[in-house]
Amino acid sequence: MMFWLYTFLYYLAAGVLLPKEYFKRPRDVRKRWLKEKFAFFKKREHISQRKVIWIHAVSVGEVSAISNLLKNLASKYDILLSTITDTGNQVAFQKFKNLPVKIIYLPFDCPFAIKRTLNAFNPSALVIAETEIWPNLILTASKNIPVFLINARLSDKSFERYKKIKFFLKPILNSISLIAVQDEKYKERFKTLGVSEEKIIVTGNTKFDIEISPICFLWENLIPRPVVVAGSTHFPEEKLITEVFIKTSSGSLFLAPRHPGRFKEVEEIVKSLIKGKKEIGFYKLSTLSENIKRDTFSKLIVLVDKIGVLAPLYRICDIAIIGGSFIPHGGQNPLEAIYWEKPVIFGPSMENFPFINEFLMEKACLQVTETYLKDVLEDLIQNVDKRVELGKKAYQIFKQKTGATEKILKVLKSFLEYKAF
Repeated sequence: MMFWLYTFLYYLAAGVLLPKEYFKRPRDVRKRWLKEKFAFFKKREHISQRKVIWIHAVSVGEVSAISNLLKNLASKYDILLSTITDTGNQVAFQKFKNLPVKIIYLPFDCPFAIKRTLNAFNPSALVIAETEIWPNLILTASKNIPVFLINARLSDKSFERYKKIKFFLKPILNSISLIAVQDEKYKERFKTLGVSEEKIIVTGNTKFDIEISPICFLWENLIPRPVVVAGSTHFPEEKLITEVFIKTSSGSLFLAPRHPGRFKEVEEIVKSLIKGKKEIGFYKLSTLSENIKRDTFSKLIVLVDKIGVLAPLYRICDIAIIGGSFIPHGGQNPLEAIYWEKPVIFGPSMENFPFINEFLMEKACLQVTETYLKDVLEDLIQNVDKRVELGKKAYQIFKQKTGATEKILKVLKSFLEYKAF
């Protein structure tokens, strides 16, 4: 009865939100988005006659976290990759364009849409990254194929909320064949929600298993140093960080908004803040070239108006500031900066990345409030040795935590090859 009620309420909510979700997308994406949300796929719309594995990764962070896993599986299977966000979709197209991967938007969590997707692609397994619990997706798929939840975690807030509806979630979670969690704490939380212990294994966090291909930018040796990259920023963090940077002594600031739809808004914010300040140059990354007019300014601000370049952009920075952390959002992933051994600064809100507590305990990252951001940033600008020490400390912890992807692959392949599949 509860599942019927959930489905009924989901239909109502989807109907109300559909126009807003449709029109907020770029014009060239809307038709495909609508078609895929309703699962209007052609029968066997995939690339070859190999078996298909359906992987679901909600957004950019999850797509990056399962990148190595997907590439490994793609050597043997065709991949159907679903995302929810536009940016996740775009990054997936960039990352996997040379692989046997079909990228779609996750259809609505309605039985008819999930069944149509299963019929069209005939996947042999469903792999869900992190804790994306879509009841109809999991229950419908699990009737025919094994379902795996990987890199799973339950935040404090989610855990408290899920405990209140344990009676509803228990049969959903137990229909999953295997849950690979990030650590022992999450294993205990899934057990509390009623998951059988034999279905849960601890594998670590695949976010630590990233590989980033370097990009050599023609202008990288022409811009003022040191370079600060503020990644995945949200409103109103761009204003805060720009105002702080203006007050510092020297360097270049790269602002990378989390959502592409805000590029124009952020450009206007920055231009209003530097109006009349001739010593500060402004460019968009898309127009920055080796012909940069360095002699006309002593400081530089660059709006990162491209998708998929933030991770390699961290390579050229001297200091990284992590967005989504100076507002109550929970932070964004700091590991792409740590991968390049860069010193990392973030604000008070990093709840989405609890592993960062170990970095803080080891004094390998800096957590500050708005009030002290300017002082901390200026201190790092002036102190090269401190920057290097922070970057190395963080990277050492990072390397110790790699290996989750290999563990998950071993378990998945064992399950898929030796259990009816």
